[in-house]
Amino acid sequence: MMIKKLIFVVAMTTMLCACSKANRVEENSLDTASVVSRVNDIYNDVFKRYIEFNQKPSDMPLVNNDSLYCSADWNRQIARVDSVNQQNGVIDILDVDYWIMGQDWDKLSVSDVHVVSMTDSTATVELNLHNLGNVTPVRLDMIFENDAWRIDNFIDVKNNYDWKARMQEYLTQEKGK
Repeated sequence: MMIKKLIFVVAMTTMLCACSKANRVEENSLDTASVVSRVNDIYNDVFKRYIEFNQKPSDMPLVNNDSLYCSADWNRQIARVDSVNQQNGVIDILDVDYWIMGQDWDKLSVSDVHVVSMTDSTATVELNLHNLGNVTPVRLDMIFENDAWRIDNFIDVKNNYDWKARMQEYLTQEKGK
């Protein structure tokens, strides 16, 4: 009789653990879906601004997409780069727009947005960025900050170009001069 009770307890514990694990996976799937949705929403809004800018450039107030959708650390890095650029009389070391992975744009979209890894406060997202008929694989490092998922880094996978690392390299190089 004792063995039957022990087997019953083990079986029930196993079932409860399995249910608990299934709930965690389902919750994580919901979190993953919210990150994918957030990335799609961000890019749809940003691309809408690019299209509007093309249609009436002189009437459009400039909106800072970085302040809306990027992390505080990303914005600090951009501000530091801008400050060094002004001191050196340089227009911009970032000669390509990381939002569109180019200088010119047309037919902007993203596809195949998916989460590669995720914790409670960070996520790595990969997507295909479509611009001018070209497809560029992009990786985004994201952080949950101020109650929203924000982009903390843009990485052009095709050209192995890590924007945040490049900015840090530039700042370190300029500091050493």
